[in-house]
Amino acid sequence: MPTVDDFHANPSFHAQHSPMGAFFSFTCGRFGSRGGMAAQRGRPANQDLFIGVKDGSRTGPGMLKCLPFFDQADKAARVADAAAQAYLVEQARAESDPAKKPPKVAAYGREQIRRRYGWATDAWTTEDFQFMVYTPFGEILDPHGASPGEMRRALLPAVLARLTIDNSAGKSVRTGFFAIGFHDSGLRILDEGLGEGRTGFAQGRTLGVAGRVIDGSGRQTAGEDGAGGAFAFMRWSPDGGLEDRDNPVHLLGGCPGIGFEVPPGQVRTLELALGCHLEEIVTTRLEGRYLYTRYFGGLTDVLGAAFDESPRIVRHCAALDRQLAESKLNLDQRFLLAHATRSYYGSTQLLDMGGEPYWIVNEGEYVMINTLDLSVDQLFWELRHNPWVVRNLLDNFVRFYSYHDQVKVPGGDPCSPGGDAPSPGGDSLSPGGITFCHDQGKDNQFAPLGHSSYELTDLDGCFSHMSQEQLCNWILLAAGYVAATGDSAWARSQATVIRGCLLSMQNRDDPDPSRRIGITRRDSSRCGRGAEITTYDSLDHSLAQTRNNLYIAVKDWASYLGLVLLLEKIGDADAASDAIASAKLAQETIVGQMTSEGWIPAVFEPGNPGHDSRILPAIEGLVYPLFWARQPHASQASRWIDADGPFGALIAALRRHATTLLSNPARGDSANRFADGGVRLSSTSKNSWMSKIGLALHVCRTLFHLDENGAEQPSPGPGGWTSADSAHTAWQTEGASAYWACSDQIVSGVAQGSKYYPRIVTTVLWMDE
Repeated sequence: MPTVDDFHANPSFHAQHSPMGAFFSFTCGRFGSRGGMAAQRGRPANQDLFIGVKDGSRTGPGMLKCLPFFDQADKAARVADAAAQAYLVEQARAESDPAKKPPKVAAYGREQIRRRYGWATDAWTTEDFQFMVYTPFGEILDPHGASPGEMRRALLPAVLARLTIDNSAGKSVRTGFFAIGFHDSGLRILDEGLGEGRTGFAQGRTLGVAGRVIDGSGRQTAGEDGAGGAFAFMRWSPDGGLEDRDNPVHLLGGCPGIGFEVPPGQVRTLELALGCHLEEIVTTRLEGRYLYTRYFGGLTDVLGAAFDESPRIVRHCAALDRQLAESKLNLDQRFLLAHATRSYYGSTQLLDMGGEPYWIVNEGEYVMINTLDLSVDQLFWELRHNPWVVRNLLDNFVRFYSYHDQVKVPGGDPCSPGGDAPSPGGDSLSPGGITFCHDQGKDNQFAPLGHSSYELTDLDGCFSHMSQEQLCNWILLAAGYVAATGDSAWARSQATVIRGCLLSMQNRDDPDPSRRIGITRRDSSRCGRGAEITTYDSLDHSLAQTRNNLYIAVKDWASYLGLVLLLEKIGDADAASDAIASAKLAQETIVGQMTSEGWIPAVFEPGNPGHDSRILPAIEGLVYPLFWARQPHASQASRWIDADGPFGALIAALRRHATTLLSNPARGDSANRFADGGVRLSSTSKNSWMSKIGLALHVCRTLFHLDENGAEQPSPGPGGWTSADSAHTAWQTEGASAYWACSDQIVSGVAQGSKYYPRIVTTVLWMDE
């Protein structure tokens, strides 16, 4: 029996299918939409996919019946009947047909397709065939200690697919095929280098598909010229390539494919390797090429290796599917994690930079390099699989994308020391300290060192600087890494940076220790006349403003505790005590803002528009000590989240805050739930981020034991959120998200930004509930 159930919601949505660290995706799944293969592209490819079967031999007159993965397929979907006259694909005309008749291609209707969506497999089943894509994931070994063979297996830049036709009860031959209608040039047939019985096609030297036919036992069938094996074709449409046995390949064609015949009484599978190989330097300023080029000699080497690894890949994907199916998560939660996993790996890139590995996660559709406020959320996934990439990220931010600034002190502020020069905004400047850029560049172009592609001066909203939050993010990444690995040597190597982070945190509160309150009150001098913002850059002041912000205040508290872990690891007890003192000040300040109604204002400034907002991300900072407490090298963190511990007052206040927000029976502009049941992060904004909801739900369920209505759950775990989970699934499978594969920023249930996005892997925390 399959471990993956039939998909329970709308099955018409794109998903990325990507190897690890290759920035390559085979995207498909939305009915009536193009997808296909793309490398280094922050959106789905623009290719028509023809995956299906025809009754009879390859040259017979039968209709091609395909999955609806091509333009306008939804308009032509019908009961696949050879007598029907519903044709499609207007842009493709058989070049050999003087009457210019449309090709004979029909799409299955939605009711004729079942989809099973596991953690590592994605399968579509019709009455005629099954098409399954295998997307394995797991550990990426540190290349400093791994053998070439191990790295070759881990970094294989390809995914595997299988098209299976069961003709065991048939009376005549059937023909299966996989073809891609390209809208770019450079197409060729792979007629050498793959081995006997294998064939394929490619776009230049970069993207390619290879196919072979295997029987029920997984053995490759023999055959030449298509006799019992796979054959290649390339014409203007798939039917034209199949029907013309004498001229199956015309290099002017734009639709290459691979076909196979299944005799009556047999079951055969077309196994496909879909891969990429970019051999040149792909980045500027910091020049790097893909690390997999150390281990693969070219595209045909990649595709051949996928076939060699096929049995292992299939077993591994089945094991991953079972792991998710046997978890405590419900069907919606499983889907959200599986969908996020695919989208995350579609953005990953592992480069060879001067002989050293360089880890990158690109920011979805925006393709920004290593956006630090995404990195801190992806931490939980990466520490589960590849802790060394977190260390690699931390080191590269220190080396290339850190800077020292000053902080702005409003005129007349008593902490402004005499003699400070005026800032561009007319304020005075006081010492700041080390902090980090928002990102490292965009579209493979590294930004000038010490600067991001995103941040600009003299702004109050989007594109302003995030100096404080990125400082917190580096600290939290470092603390998470050390808590999980116990890597004292690394911590000692960064001792100067760690101590500098503590000073920088405190200076952004107040350089005078006697006036500190434990939270951020100063903007970076890099803002000029503007003000700092947070990762919630497109929200209103409830979450976008850094200064005196509840969300940042709790994150400050967690960052001070992260510094305690790091400072103790390097043996600096005095500085660790200083960090604990700052965390206690933060607790006192935050708890002191509690209202009589049981919630804490989003901004601690009574005249600010954000003061009346109720924000669920107030509890986000709790996720870090909650995570550390479960790691082997941070046992003291369990006291920090204990109701009877030194921060019990803060835990109680934030629990009351979350309960108040969730228990509001209203659904609308004043509530923290949308009308569909989905979680609304701010009561005054219709924006929500699925990645941040993932963190909030984990804290609510694991630390506070709350259900979606703010009530105490009978037992801890991922239950009690069924209406929210269902709404969140719809957010990803309906509307714009159905095309964009996975979206983070949702406005009133509809994806509006942060699409094709990696950050939603915060949902991996649910596996530990």
